[in-house]
Amino acid sequence: MNALYATLAFLLIVAGMAALAIGMAQHHRQVFGRPPGVVQRAAWRGAGWLLLALALAPCWLGWGASMGSVLWVGLLAGGVLVVAGALAAGPKAG
Repeated sequence: MNALYATLAFLLIVAGMAALAIGMAQHHRQVFGRPPGVVQRAAWRGAGWLLLALALAPCWLGWGASMGSVLWVGLLAGGVLVVAGALAAGPKAG
């Protein structure tokens, strides 16, 4: 069951980091070929932070608040690497 919690948390973190990255003009342009509008930028950033916050829940459910928080920080590092690697290796729009 803990593996399921960890997988869910990691997927939420990767989605959240991707949303935060797309909320930046440079990466939005890279992915979609145009800069984001003000509302789009705020929506992507808000969604990213929400997903990162939601990723705490499965960590806490599986390991408690103290160890779950440590796991969450570790998964954040992994999520950053996945998203940064995808952005670096992916095709460049424009």
